[in-house]
Amino acid sequence: MDTFVEQIVAKRKGGKEWAIIFGSLLLCVLILIFAVPFLFTSFLSILAAALIVGLGYGEWWLITSQNVEYEYSVTNGDIDVDQIIARRKRKRIVSVVGNKLEVLEPYNAASYASRPFDRKVVAAPSEQEEGLWCFTYRSKKSGHTLVVFQPERRVLDALLIGLPALVQRETKKKLAGLPQDKREAQDEDGGDAGDSPADSGEN
Repeated sequence: MDTFVEQIVAKRKGGKEWAIIFGSLLLCVLILIFAVPFLFTSFLSILAAALIVGLGYGEWWLITSQNVEYEYSVTNGDIDVDQIIARRKRKRIVSVVGNKLEVLEPYNAASYASRPFDRKVVAAPSEQEEGLWCFTYRSKKSGHTLVVFQPERRVLDALLIGLPALVQRETKKKLAGLPQDKREAQDEDGGDAGDSPADSGEN
């Protein structure tokens, strides 16, 4: 039976994204100050109006392009990671079969800082978030790759079935001390709360 689990996380805007947003808004204001007077001249009014409309669309497109999400999809132990921009453009940035993963563990930035990688992918809200995990793998196209992400427990459990035996054992040890997802815990609490009085009074 096929297993499929997916999760979406939103990237937090950093200094670069906010600089693009505010910088582009400032540029728009300056262009509008220059263009608006031409709306009242018969010769250039159409051109000025077209410029303002185009500027508004371009600014909307640029600002919304700073809204980035990452989607983790795990199918039978293999993982794909897509980058979604403004919910209108999707790009696959990671696709790897589970048995190629060399490690799957909680991410410690300090321990990985001195390790060389050909490619590093941060598919998480930020690299300073809590609950980050990482995995590494090798491919002919990208070389030695490090992927940092923020999976829920159900995503990690789905990944387990595809891991090499040794990696699977080590990952299970790391998972043993982790709490369940909030949703899973709530489901269990709801089930306990729904026990009938008769059940609780059994001898």
